[in-house]
Amino acid sequence: MRIAVISYHSSPLDPVGAGKSGGMSICISHLYQALSQYCEIDIFTCGKRGKTRLGSSINVIHLPCENLRKFSNTVIGYHELRRYDIMHTHYWLSGLVGLFTKNHINIPWVHSLHTVEMLKTIRKDEMRIEVEEEIIKSCNLIISPTVKEAYEIKEMYPCVRIMTIPHGVDVQRFTPSADGHSKLLFVGRIDPIKGLDLLIDALRFLKRDISLDVVGGASKGERNFESIKTYAGGLPVRFWGPVGHTELRQHYQKSGMLIVPSYYESFGLVALEAMASARPVIGFKDTGLAETVGEDAGILVKRNKRNLAEAISRLIGNKKLRHRLGETGRKKALNFEWNKIAGKYLKVYGEISED
Repeated sequence: MRIAVISYHSSPLDPVGAGKSGGMSICISHLYQALSQYCEIDIFTCGKRGKTRLGSSINVIHLPCENLRKFSNTVIGYHELRRYDIMHTHYWLSGLVGLFTKNHINIPWVHSLHTVEMLKTIRKDEMRIEVEEEIIKSCNLIISPTVKEAYEIKEMYPCVRIMTIPHGVDVQRFTPSADGHSKLLFVGRIDPIKGLDLLIDALRFLKRDISLDVVGGASKGERNFESIKTYAGGLPVRFWGPVGHTELRQHYQKSGMLIVPSYYESFGLVALEAMASARPVIGFKDTGLAETVGEDAGILVKRNKRNLAEAISRLIGNKKLRHRLGETGRKKALNFEWNKIAGKYLKVYGEISED
């Protein structure tokens, strides 16, 4: 089986945490490396590196991204040579490529939304909502990472064909270590939707000195980065910027817990990484963490900074609770190992190619 993967938004080869590269890039990289033992895979993405390799058998084809239609025409040209069996687009910009190519290549089209603009609680982009609606109506299958998101999409678009497959985690890379005591960890882009401002506000409620490590770069350059650093002035907050895989693993292991204060979080890949590292997760109930973390691998609260502060204080003061939640999280994370997740995709690809 040959699969054309479209990742217009970011390259799976880009450093994670820098610019647009985040959880989606990690998912694409790991998923298709796991699938490459069963399928031939070409990943089309933006960039100037030309044709490179991911692992031993995946072509990563970097194309100029200034013009979506030219990008799409190149994908069509590759299909005429390679004859793909499935096209899988990731995120709404890649879905536009799917819309442009659908009638030319005439193969089953699977789309992963990753985030849904209509479901966000802040900063809705009306143009993107219209595009996502067209993608949902046009593709053959939508993949959603959570049951809740799949239900909400089905409520809006009753005729859509949708399946739930969660993201995975590298349980060999992210492993347990000794408890990191009271150090807090935030991992993610410095972007307003990630809610770092709420976490900083929560720290101001706490009477004890608690250090916070912030790992990740700004999505829109230095302005977001400098703004949040100024906002955290006077607090024991250290900004590390984007880090490599080895350093990220060390950050999880040196922490006592991960805080995910996002205003919107469709799944929460960083939560899964923390769980694999046997670290409890604190976040909000109205996000994808309700399924990823649940009530037994962390503490989820109603959204406000005081609730967040109380949850942090509770975990800091209770080592046994941290240990119990961390142990449960590790056990749950083992069910999300990438080979298991890839098996679910392989089954779906097989079924849709036979329709």
